Amino acid sequence: MTSSHVLIQDPNDISARYSNDDRLGFDGEDDFDDFDGLDEHIEDQLAPVALDEISAEKLAFEAIERFLCRIPPREADLITLYYKNHLKQEQIAKLFNITQAAVSYRLHRGIKRIQFLRTIPLLDRDTFELELGPKFSDQDREILWRMYKTTCQSAIAKQMGLTQGRVRHRFFRSLSRIKELIADEAKETQISLKMEQKKGVNITDAEIQEEVNETIRSCKYSKYWTVFFAISDKYFNILHEVSLPQFQNRGDAQILSGG
Repeated sequence: MTSSHVLIQDPNDISARYSNDDRLGFDGEDDFDDFDGLDEHIEDQLAPVALDEISAEKLAFEAIERFLCRIPPREADLITLYYKNHLKQEQIAKLFNITQAAVSYRLHRGIKRIQFLRTIPLLDRDTFELELGPKFSDQDREILWRMYKTTCQSAIAKQMGLTQGRVRHRFFRSLSRIKELIADEAKETQISLKMEQKKGVNITDAEIQEEVNETIRSCKYSKYWTVFFAISDKYFNILHEVSLPQFQNRGDAQILSGG
Protein backbone atom coordinates (compact mmCIF):
# COMPACT_ATOMS: atom_id res chain seq x y z
CA MET A 1 0.00 0.00 0.00
CA THR A 2 1.44 3.32 -1.06
CA SER A 3 1.17 6.12 1.44
CA SER A 4 0.72 9.67 0.36
CA HIS A 5 1.24 12.94 2.12
CA VAL A 6 -0.96 15.99 1.74
CA LEU A 7 0.64 19.32 2.50
CA ILE A 8 -1.90 21.95 3.46
CA GLN A 9 -0.79 25.46 2.62
CA ASP A 10 -2.20 28.91 3.03
CA PRO A 11 -3.99 29.91 -0.20
CA ASN A 12 -2.42 33.35 0.06
CA ASP A 13 1.05 31.82 0.05
CA ILE A 14 0.18 29.73 -3.01
CA SER A 15 -1.28 32.65 -4.95
CA ALA A 16 1.83 34.71 -4.30
CA ARG A 17 3.87 32.22 -6.36
CA TYR A 18 2.07 32.95 -9.59
CA SER A 19 2.92 35.70 -12.04
CA ASN A 20 0.59 38.44 -13.16
CA ASP A 21 1.85 38.04 -16.75
CA ASP A 22 -1.39 36.50 -18.00
CA ARG A 23 -3.78 38.96 -16.43
CA LEU A 24 -5.98 41.07 -18.68
CA GLY A 25 -4.21 44.20 -19.83
CA PHE A 26 -0.70 43.16 -18.79
CA ASP A 27 1.82 44.41 -21.38
CA GLY A 28 5.04 43.07 -19.96
CA GLU A 29 5.76 45.97 -17.66
CA ASP A 30 4.76 46.45 -14.07
CA ASP A 31 3.47 49.99 -14.18
CA PHE A 32 4.05 50.33 -10.46
CA ASP A 33 7.80 49.95 -10.87
CA ASP A 34 7.89 53.71 -11.44
CA PHE A 35 5.55 54.38 -8.51
CA ASP A 36 8.22 54.67 -5.85
CA GLY A 37 7.45 53.55 -2.32
CA LEU A 38 3.95 52.13 -2.70
CA ASP A 39 3.99 50.91 0.89
CA GLU A 40 4.94 54.34 2.14
CA HIS A 41 2.35 55.92 -0.14
CA ILE A 42 -0.42 53.75 1.33
CA GLU A 43 0.73 54.69 4.82
CA ASP A 44 0.72 58.37 3.85
CA GLN A 45 -2.86 58.14 2.54
CA LEU A 46 -4.28 55.96 5.31
CA ALA A 47 -2.29 56.59 8.47
CA PRO A 48 -4.50 57.67 11.39
CA VAL A 49 -5.00 61.39 11.74
CA ALA A 50 -2.77 62.69 14.48
CA LEU A 51 -4.74 64.59 17.08
CA ASP A 52 -3.13 67.39 18.98
CA GLU A 53 -2.69 66.70 22.64
CA ILE A 54 -5.73 68.29 24.23
CA SER A 55 -5.64 69.46 27.79
CA ALA A 56 -8.01 67.49 29.97
CA GLU A 57 -9.54 70.75 31.10
CA LYS A 58 -10.51 71.68 27.51
CA LEU A 59 -12.31 68.48 26.52
CA ALA A 60 -16.07 68.80 26.21
CA PHE A 61 -18.08 65.83 27.46
CA GLU A 62 -20.04 65.69 24.21
CA ALA A 63 -16.78 65.04 22.31
CA ILE A 64 -15.97 61.94 24.32
CA GLU A 65 -19.32 60.51 25.48
CA ARG A 66 -19.74 58.10 22.55
CA PHE A 67 -16.40 56.46 23.31
CA LEU A 68 -17.11 55.66 26.96
CA CYS A 69 -18.45 52.20 26.14
CA ARG A 70 -15.02 51.25 24.75
CA ILE A 71 -12.99 52.05 27.86
CA PRO A 72 -12.96 50.37 31.31
CA PRO A 73 -16.17 51.10 33.26
CA ARG A 74 -14.32 52.66 36.21
CA GLU A 75 -12.66 55.19 33.93
CA ALA A 76 -15.92 55.89 32.13
CA ASP A 77 -17.60 56.60 35.46
CA LEU A 78 -14.81 58.90 36.63
CA ILE A 79 -14.78 60.78 33.34
CA THR A 80 -18.55 61.24 33.53
CA LEU A 81 -18.35 62.57 37.08
CA TYR A 82 -15.49 64.91 36.19
CA TYR A 83 -16.56 66.21 32.77
CA LYS A 84 -20.34 65.97 32.91
CA ASN A 85 -21.12 66.40 36.58
CA HIS A 86 -18.15 68.76 37.14
CA LEU A 87 -16.98 67.17 40.36
CA LYS A 88 -13.44 68.04 41.41
CA GLN A 89 -10.84 65.31 41.66
CA GLU A 90 -10.75 65.74 45.43
CA GLN A 91 -14.51 65.17 45.62
CA ILE A 92 -14.32 62.06 43.47
CA ALA A 93 -11.44 60.73 45.59
CA LYS A 94 -13.49 61.14 48.77
CA LEU A 95 -16.56 59.61 47.11
CA PHE A 96 -14.69 56.37 46.41
CA ASN A 97 -12.27 56.53 49.33
CA ILE A 98 -9.21 56.57 47.08
CA THR A 99 -6.36 59.01 46.61
CA GLN A 100 -6.54 62.01 44.33
CA ALA A 101 -3.49 60.61 42.55
CA ALA A 102 -5.48 57.47 41.67
CA VAL A 103 -8.32 59.59 40.29
CA SER A 104 -5.89 61.71 38.29
CA TYR A 105 -4.20 58.62 36.84
CA ARG A 106 -7.51 57.04 35.84
CA LEU A 107 -8.74 60.24 34.22
CA HIS A 108 -5.50 60.67 32.31
CA ARG A 109 -5.47 57.03 31.19
CA GLY A 110 -9.12 57.16 30.14
CA ILE A 111 -8.56 60.29 28.06
CA LYS A 112 -5.55 58.66 26.38
CA ARG A 113 -7.73 55.73 25.37
CA ILE A 114 -10.39 58.06 24.01
CA GLN A 115 -7.79 60.06 22.09
CA PHE A 116 -6.76 56.81 20.38
CA LEU A 117 -10.35 55.83 19.60
CA ARG A 118 -10.95 59.23 18.02
CA THR A 119 -8.16 58.57 15.47
CA ILE A 120 -9.49 55.29 14.06
CA PRO A 121 -12.60 54.31 12.09
CA LEU A 122 -15.47 52.60 13.90
CA LEU A 123 -15.78 48.99 12.79
CA ASP A 124 -18.95 46.92 12.50
CA ARG A 125 -18.62 43.19 13.18
CA ASP A 126 -21.06 42.06 10.48
CA THR A 127 -19.37 44.20 7.82
CA PHE A 128 -15.98 43.06 9.08
CA GLU A 129 -16.94 39.41 8.61
CA LEU A 130 -18.51 40.04 5.21
CA GLU A 131 -15.53 41.92 3.81
CA LEU A 132 -12.66 39.98 5.35
CA GLY A 133 -14.29 36.54 5.37
CA PRO A 134 -13.23 35.61 1.81
CA LYS A 135 -9.61 36.68 2.39
CA PHE A 136 -8.75 35.61 5.92
CA SER A 137 -9.10 32.44 7.96
CA ASP A 138 -11.51 32.21 10.89
CA GLN A 139 -8.60 32.34 13.33
CA ASP A 140 -7.00 35.36 11.70
CA ARG A 141 -10.30 37.24 11.64
CA GLU A 142 -10.89 36.43 15.29
CA ILE A 143 -7.43 37.70 16.20
CA LEU A 144 -7.98 40.89 14.23
CA TRP A 145 -11.37 41.54 15.79
CA ARG A 146 -10.15 40.89 19.32
CA MET A 147 -7.17 43.16 18.65
CA TYR A 148 -9.62 45.89 17.64
CA LYS A 149 -11.58 45.39 20.86
CA THR A 150 -8.69 44.95 23.31
CA THR A 151 -5.38 45.94 21.60
CA CYS A 152 -3.74 43.37 23.89
CA GLN A 153 -1.81 40.41 22.48
CA SER A 154 -1.44 38.60 25.79
CA ALA A 155 -5.16 38.85 26.58
CA ILE A 156 -6.06 37.50 23.14
CA ALA A 157 -3.60 34.65 23.49
CA LYS A 158 -5.19 33.67 26.80
CA GLN A 159 -8.73 33.98 25.44
CA MET A 160 -8.00 31.87 22.36
CA GLY A 161 -5.63 29.34 23.92
CA LEU A 162 -2.72 30.42 21.73
CA THR A 163 0.81 31.59 22.42
CA GLN A 164 1.40 35.32 22.40
CA GLY A 165 4.01 34.76 19.70
CA ARG A 166 1.45 33.12 17.44
CA VAL A 167 -1.05 35.92 17.99
CA ARG A 168 1.60 38.50 17.14
CA HIS A 169 2.75 36.61 14.04
CA ARG A 170 -0.77 36.14 12.67
CA PHE A 171 -1.69 39.72 13.44
CA PHE A 172 1.28 41.22 11.58
CA ARG A 173 0.84 38.78 8.72
CA SER A 174 -2.79 39.83 8.40
CA LEU A 175 -1.81 43.50 8.51
CA SER A 176 0.60 42.90 5.62
CA ARG A 177 -2.08 41.02 3.71
CA ILE A 178 -4.53 43.92 4.13
CA LYS A 179 -1.93 46.27 2.66
CA GLU A 180 -1.40 43.87 -0.26
CA LEU A 181 -5.13 43.89 -1.02
CA ILE A 182 -5.15 47.68 -1.08
CA ALA A 183 -2.03 47.76 -3.25
CA ASP A 184 -3.59 45.30 -5.71
CA GLU A 185 -6.53 47.63 -6.28
CA ALA A 186 -4.22 50.64 -6.60
CA LYS A 187 -2.10 48.82 -9.17
CA GLU A 188 -5.11 47.81 -11.23
CA THR A 189 -6.33 51.40 -11.26
CA GLN A 190 -2.97 52.71 -12.42
CA ILE A 191 -2.52 50.01 -15.06
CA SER A 192 -5.96 50.71 -16.48
CA LEU A 193 -5.36 54.46 -16.65
CA LYS A 194 -1.87 54.03 -18.10
CA MET A 195 -3.34 51.91 -20.88
CA GLU A 196 -5.91 54.61 -21.60
CA GLN A 197 -3.12 57.19 -21.66
CA LYS A 198 -1.14 55.09 -24.17
CA LYS A 199 -4.22 54.91 -26.38
CA GLY A 200 -4.26 58.70 -26.58
CA VAL A 201 -6.76 59.58 -23.86
CA ASN A 202 -5.93 63.02 -22.49
CA ILE A 203 -5.00 62.20 -18.90
CA THR A 204 -1.93 63.46 -17.09
CA ASP A 205 0.35 61.53 -14.76
CA ALA A 206 -0.80 63.79 -11.93
CA GLU A 207 -4.43 62.88 -12.64
CA ILE A 208 -3.53 59.20 -12.71
CA GLN A 209 -1.81 59.49 -9.36
CA GLU A 210 -4.82 61.25 -7.86
CA GLU A 211 -7.07 58.46 -9.12
CA VAL A 212 -4.71 55.96 -7.53
CA ASN A 213 -4.85 57.94 -4.30
CA GLU A 214 -8.64 57.87 -4.38
CA THR A 215 -8.59 54.12 -4.98
CA ILE A 216 -6.41 53.68 -1.92
CA ARG A 217 -8.65 55.88 0.23
CA SER A 218 -11.91 54.32 -0.93
CA CYS A 219 -10.79 50.68 -0.90
CA LYS A 220 -13.02 48.63 1.41
CA TYR A 221 -9.92 47.28 3.16
CA SER A 222 -8.48 50.72 3.92
CA LYS A 223 -10.33 51.27 7.18
CA TYR A 224 -8.97 47.98 8.49
CA TRP A 225 -5.42 48.91 7.65
CA THR A 226 -5.86 52.27 9.41
CA VAL A 227 -7.15 50.60 12.57
CA PHE A 228 -4.60 47.82 12.79
CA PHE A 229 -1.67 49.95 11.70
CA ALA A 230 -2.52 52.42 14.46
CA ILE A 231 -2.49 49.61 17.01
CA SER A 232 0.77 48.13 15.71
CA ASP A 233 2.47 51.50 15.38
CA LYS A 234 2.23 52.70 18.98
CA TYR A 235 -1.03 51.64 20.61
CA PHE A 236 -0.57 48.05 21.72
CA ASN A 237 -2.39 47.61 25.07
CA ILE A 238 -3.97 51.09 24.96
CA LEU A 239 -7.44 49.61 25.68
CA HIS A 240 -6.19 47.02 28.16
CA GLU A 241 -7.18 47.76 31.74
CA VAL A 242 -4.49 47.59 34.41
CA SER A 243 -5.76 46.98 37.94
CA LEU A 244 -4.60 49.46 40.53
CA PRO A 245 -4.35 48.50 44.20
CA GLN A 246 -6.21 51.69 45.10
CA PHE A 247 -9.34 50.27 43.44
CA GLN A 248 -9.14 46.69 44.66
CA ASN A 249 -11.99 45.44 46.86
CA ARG A 250 -13.94 48.66 46.38
CA GLY A 251 -16.22 47.55 43.60
CA ASP A 252 -16.79 49.30 40.32
CA ALA A 253 -17.33 53.01 40.49
CA GLN A 254 -20.96 53.96 40.11
CA ILE A 255 -22.28 57.24 38.75
CA LEU A 256 -24.28 58.69 41.60
CA SER A 257 -25.47 61.79 39.80
CA GLY A 258 -27.25 61.66 36.47
CA GLY A 259 -27.71 65.37 36.07
